[in-house]
Amino acid sequence: MSTVSVFIDGQNLYKGVSKLFRTRVHPILLARELAGDRSLLQTKYYSGVHQPRENPKIHAMSMRRHKLMRRTGVEVIERPLQYHWEWSVVDRLPNPMKADDDDTHEVTVERRHQAREKGIDLALGLDAMEAALTHTCDTIIIVSRDRDLSEVAREIHERAASQHVRVEVAIPVGDKYRHIMEGYDFTHFIDRDLVARINDNFDYFSKLPRKKVAGFLASLEQEGTNRQASEDLDS
Repeated sequence: MSTVSVFIDGQNLYKGVSKLFRTRVHPILLARELAGDRSLLQTKYYSGVHQPRENPKIHAMSMRRHKLMRRTGVEVIERPLQYHWEWSVVDRLPNPMKADDDDTHEVTVERRHQAREKGIDLALGLDAMEAALTHTCDTIIIVSRDRDLSEVAREIHERAASQHVRVEVAIPVGDKYRHIMEGYDFTHFIDRDLVARINDNFDYFSKLPRKKVAGFLASLEQEGTNRQASEDLDS
């Protein structure tokens, strides 16, 4: 049976799903959906984390969510966010595509302590390369719209040419626009129907209810048992 490793760019996934569907998804459920009838070997989730002194509320929320992910079997790789002072435009500007060449606008700017991710793409790319080159799995699935990561697919195809490793990508998409990502063997679409099946409705800003967590984990275990039974019948 074909084996799959899933590598998730957490912030990229969150922004895409949140913008399109105003929600978030469970990484383990997403990985299982992407694997389909293939054997899911590992799921890795990469995320920048706010430093507690800079943003204690968001930091605590992230820690709760990552703790639950780990209990579902997801390996969470965290990197502390780096902060920089930047100027940010306060006013809403018109569409530049519809402006004349001589249009000018007065705007108000403010100074913001902006958080930036550092090293997430590199960590994800290196882990994906290692999994491919050590023949850990037959298929790599990268969850990210970041086009720079298509270079990882290219490198894997070149370096693992003697034993082809399939490299797929998964991206959030709206109801109308769907774009095949170049450089990959296949593009999965994280659409409205899929999001509805893997929706994460936990409130991580508060302490998680024990019964709800226990029920969720039990449902995962049961699904895993059913999946394994199906694989045994097919083998």
